[in-house]
Amino acid sequence: MPRLTPFPAALATLALLTLGACNDDNANRLDRISNDISTNTGEVIGTVTLTSLGTDGVQVDVIVNDILSGTHAMHFHEFGKCEAPDFKSSGGHFNPDGKAHGMNMPDGPHAGDMMNVEADAAGNGIFSVINDRVSLRGDYDLPALLDADGTALILHERADDYETQPTGAAGARIGCAVIGG
Repeated sequence: MPRLTPFPAALATLALLTLGACNDDNANRLDRISNDISTNTGEVIGTVTLTSLGTDGVQVDVIVNDILSGTHAMHFHEFGKCEAPDFKSSGGHFNPDGKAHGMNMPDGPHAGDMMNVEADAAGNGIFSVINDRVSLRGDYDLPALLDADGTALILHERADDYETQPTGAAGARIGCAVIGG
């Protein structure tokens, strides 16, 4: 009966460990997409990177430049369209479960609701938020951002008050990034 020498045995062990690391949960944790955020004139003002966190949702990393300083609402909207002049083509907030708007509402929030973001005095900002109510591809019984018609990330001109229905009184849509679609 042939014996395994140490090198092939170590190689076999490494192969088993590698295969074990490629289960669905770990594969989804490495799933990442990135898109430009543009104004209604087509000027690129930043990027959004979405990283699947498996059962924990999606990490949303945003870098913006040259926007109004201050607090801005940021939401996922229901369609992957960013048509000028007002980005209304992206529809309302991404809300597949029919919940109320607002992080502090007892029957909310929408799946697309996220925390406000801050831009410094020069209009620049780096934000990182985890949205545990969505997934990139519909895994873990979480709604998919990359569904048949995609979604959009929208930056608004003002802060979200987390109460006003259905939009949080966040004002005009000043930046848009297509997420799939």
